[in-house]
Amino acid sequence: MRACLEKSLTTRHVGSLETFVRHRWLCGLCVLGLTVSVTRAEPQFDTDAMSDHELRAFRNQMRSELQRLLETAPIEETPEGKAYRVYYCTIYYTPRESGFTAERGFDDTRISAPGLKGRRYPAAFLEAVKREGFGRLSEPVNGRTFLQYVGGGRYQFAKAALGNRGNVLVPRVSCAVSKKNPFLRRGQMLRIQSPTVEEVTGSREWRVEDTGGGLHPLQIDLYWGEDDPLGAVGRMRARPAGTRMEYAFDVKVLVKR
Repeated sequence: MRACLEKSLTTRHVGSLETFVRHRWLCGLCVLGLTVSVTRAEPQFDTDAMSDHELRAFRNQMRSELQRLLETAPIEETPEGKAYRVYYCTIYYTPRESGFTAERGFDDTRISAPGLKGRRYPAAFLEAVKREGFGRLSEPVNGRTFLQYVGGGRYQFAKAALGNRGNVLVPRVSCAVSKKNPFLRRGQMLRIQSPTVEEVTGSREWRVEDTGGGLHPLQIDLYWGEDDPLGAVGRMRARPAGTRMEYAFDVKVLVKR
């Protein structure tokens, strides 16, 4: 499970909230001087145009709106289960060592760390493993093909990318939620209805298999799988190359019975 509170990407598709929220959001974007376009009746924006400050301001505004909905919007009871409209989705992944090369602009200085038993790896790769929790090694060590960050600056070799209870994470199926999530718990099956999430991941069915104290209580972190990093500059260092999605807001989450 990634250790950071949030990870930001480049161009993302972001779903709107309810109609009454959308107007307030667009007004906020105008204040920030951001450009908004519309596809599939949902706004999109280019986070490449945002400074870190602008992105934080946008994210905080959307979280505030979701929190307000949490306090006012009723839970929908359906034959399949309870539905919620107060969550947003992000992406986490398992970075591959092979993607951290000097040719791509990464710091490939080979360094060691506690738990590596003298073995050395690219500094940028170790940084990514620390952030994401696991990384895929180019060459296995004693049959173990993954590297895990266990905290306190220490790493260990592992056989698979795991959730916090030792379960193997499944790409486009496993997801993580905050330990402070008000409704979602480990082991639950979710149907996430979001044009953005479905287009990017090809999946609507997810299973809560990981939890993290660093996630926002209304955040659902979707496991992408193994991938190279998107890039070596700024926020791209924390994103997988296979998708440019950063946030999906206004998702509908059905907790299946």
